[in-house]
Amino acid sequence: MLALVDCNSFFVSCERIFRPDLEGKPVAVLSNNDGCVVARSAEAKKLVPMQATLYSIRHLVQQKRLHVFSSNPVLYKDMSRRVIETLQQFSPEVEQYSIDEAFLGLGGFTHLDLTDYGHTIRCTVKQWTNIPVSVGIAPTKTLAKIAAHVAKRSQTANGVLNLETVDDVDGLLATIDVGEVWGIGRRNKAKLLQAGIKTALQLKQTRDSWIKKRFGIFGLRTVLELRGTPCFAMEPVAPPKKMRIVSRSFGHLVTELSDLKEAIATYTTRCAEKLRQDNLLAGCFTVIVRTSYYRKENQYSAARTVQLDPPTNDTGRLIQVAMQLAEMAYEPGYDYLKAKVIATDLVQADEVQGSLLGGPVHDEKRARLMATLDQINSKLSADAVKYGAMGLAPTWGMRSEYFSQRYTTHWDELPLVTIG
Repeated sequence: MLALVDCNSFFVSCERIFRPDLEGKPVAVLSNNDGCVVARSAEAKKLVPMQATLYSIRHLVQQKRLHVFSSNPVLYKDMSRRVIETLQQFSPEVEQYSIDEAFLGLGGFTHLDLTDYGHTIRCTVKQWTNIPVSVGIAPTKTLAKIAAHVAKRSQTANGVLNLETVDDVDGLLATIDVGEVWGIGRRNKAKLLQAGIKTALQLKQTRDSWIKKRFGIFGLRTVLELRGTPCFAMEPVAPPKKMRIVSRSFGHLVTELSDLKEAIATYTTRCAEKLRQDNLLAGCFTVIVRTSYYRKENQYSAARTVQLDPPTNDTGRLIQVAMQLAEMAYEPGYDYLKAKVIATDLVQADEVQGSLLGGPVHDEKRARLMATLDQINSKLSADAVKYGAMGLAPTWGMRSEYFSQRYTTHWDELPLVTIG
C-alpha cells in the first residue's frame, strides 16, 4: 500500500499562510511575468477560469472581488520542502513527485488503520506547515492519485480516502473522467474518447492487446495499475536529472543585444547554481531566444549550442560561453520576448574522467570561489555578489506587480506584528 499526499491549491495556500485575512475569500496566483491564472482558491474558481489573463480579470481585482498574487517561487519551494520534511516523519519511503505532491510507501504498516493514519498525516501537515492536504491510499500509484482526487472533492471523505475501505471501487472509477487518470494527458484522452472510452472504469476493462498496440507498454502499465497491480515502483531517490533549464519571459519586449545578454547572463547564473546544488557538471550548453508567440508578423527564434570540454558548473565559464551564444543567436530588428538556457550532458562532478592530453578537469581554486559565492548569496540575498554581465539595474525583468514576500527565507522580509 502507498499514499499520495496532494497539497490543496498549493500556491494559494502558501500565500494565505501569511495572509490569514484571505481565508474564505477568492484568491488567484499568476504565472511568471503576471501572465495568466495558474492557481485558484475554491472561491476564485467561481469567478475566473484557469489560464485567464491578468488583463481579463483586472476589473475584479480593482473592485476587490478577487485577490491576486504574482508568482513567488522562492516561497513555494521552501514551503514544499517543509511539507516533505513533515511527511518524512510518517514513512521511510517518501517520493516527491512534484512541488505539491508526494508518494509515501506504507508497506509493512499492517498494524495500523491506514484511514486513521491518513488523517493523522493530514492534521500534522496542517499543524506544522499550515498547508491543507488531501490523502489518497491505495495499492498502486495510479489508484492513489485517483483516491486523492476524490478525497479533495468529497464532502464525506474529509480529505482522506482509503480505497481498501470502498465497497464498490468500480462504481467509483465509473465516475472518474478518463482524463483524470495519472499519465493519460490531453492527447491520449482524445484518442480514448474517439474509441468510446470515457471513464477510468472503461479504461480498466479495455483489452490489454488493444491498449498495448495504441499506447505502448506505459499505457498497459497504467491499465494494470487501475486493476490493482503495482507497475510503477516507489522512487525515494530522485532519478538523475537529464538537463537543467532556466527560462523566463521579459517584463517588456527587448530589442537591444545588451539587454538580451544581461538576461541570459542572469539565467545562466541561476542554471549554474542549480548544477552546483546537485553536484552536476554540464557537458553541453544551449541558449535560445525568441519573439512573441502571439505576434503574427516579424517572428524569429534561434538556438545556439556548444559542447563543453571539460564539463563545468562554473558560473564565470558558463556566462562566457552564454555571451558568445547570445551574440550568435541575436538578430537586430526583432522584439524579443523570451530567452532560455539549457544545460545537458550532465555528469556527477566526482565521476568525470580527465583527458590524457588535456589539463585538470576540476579547478580547485575556482571550485572554492564558486562555493564562497554560493555561501555569501545564501546568507545575504540572491545576487548580493554577482557577475557584472548580469547588469546593475536591469530593465527587462519580469513583471511582478502583486508580489508578496519571501517570508521564510529572507530576514528582511519577515512578517511584522504590531502589538498595542
